[in-house]
Amino acid sequence: MSSKKIHPLQLVINDGSTFLNTGISVKFEIEEEAKRTYLYGKKIGEEIDGAPLGFPGYKFEIRGGSDIAGFPHIKGIPGPQLKQVLKSKPPGYRPRKYKVEKKTGGYKIINLKGVKVKKTVRGEELSERTRQVNLLIKERTGKNIEDMTEKEILSDKILAELVYKLGKTIMKWGLELPTFKHNEEKTPLKDKLSEVGITNEILDTIYKKLGIRLIKLGENRKKVIEPLRKTSRKHPHPLGRYIAWATYTLYQQLKNGEKNPKEPEKLAEEFTNLILEGIQKWLTREMKKPPKFSFNIKEEE
Repeated sequence: MSSKKIHPLQLVINDGSTFLNTGISVKFEIEEEAKRTYLYGKKIGEEIDGAPLGFPGYKFEIRGGSDIAGFPHIKGIPGPQLKQVLKSKPPGYRPRKYKVEKKTGGYKIINLKGVKVKKTVRGEELSERTRQVNLLIKERTGKNIEDMTEKEILSDKILAELVYKLGKTIMKWGLELPTFKHNEEKTPLKDKLSEVGITNEILDTIYKKLGIRLIKLGENRKKVIEPLRKTSRKHPHPLGRYIAWATYTLYQQLKNGEKNPKEPEKLAEEFTNLILEGIQKWLTREMKKPPKFSFNIKEEE
C-alpha cells in the first residue's frame, strides 16, 4: 500500500519597496509539516511572522498563491475552494491579442483587454491544496544591512539567496552580452573566461560579493540596481557597459597571466572592487561615459 505523496510548499519571497527594493525574488521549498500547516487558514493580504517558517526576524505579507494545478488564490473570494468567476485582468487571467484572418485577405487584431472571461480560481484562504505562496518582505529586525559583515549576511537564509541572485543578475552584462565572433560562430565571454580558469565556484563567489556590496549602497541602491536588472545590447546602460568592460578586462588579465584563478577569494574581491569603483564614479558623476567597449569582440588569431 503506497502512502500519499507529500508535495513541498514553495515560497516565493519578493524584496520590494518595503525592504531593500531590489525587485529580486527568491524561492524556498518547505517540506516540514509544521511549517506548511502554519500557513493553512491564512489569507491573501494577511501579514505573518517569519519565525514559524524558519525566517526569524522577518515579517511578510501574503501577496498571492496557487495550487498544484496552477489555479490562483484570489483576494476577496472567501474560503479555499475552487470557484468560477468572471475575470478581465490578472491574477488568474491575462488578456491577450491575437490575429484573425479576414475573408477578404489579410488579418485583423482581436484585443481581449477588458473582456470578461469565466476562469477557475481558488478562494483567498490557503490550505493543504496550496502549492505556492508569494510573500513580500515587510520588515526585518536586527542589525542594519549596511552594518552587517559578509559572514553575517551570508548566514541569513533570505539575504544569502538574495545577494547571490542579485549579483548573478547584474553580471549578465559582463558574462552573457559580450560575445567573441570567429567566422560565423559566437562565443559568450562567460565561456571564454572558463578557458582561462574561471570556474562556476569562482563565479558564485563573485555573485555573492557583488550582491553584498550592492545591497549595502543605502539610498543609492535602487538608483544603481533598477536599470541593471534588464540587459540591453541596443540601449545599454552606462553601468552595464562598464561591467562588460570590467569583465573583459578580467579575461585579458587572466589570459596574460596578470591574475591567478587559483586565488579565487582575492580575484573575486579585486574584481568586485573594480566594479564598485565604477559605480561610485558614476554616482558622483566623475565617470560621464564608460570606457569604450563593444559587445561584439573580434576574436584574435
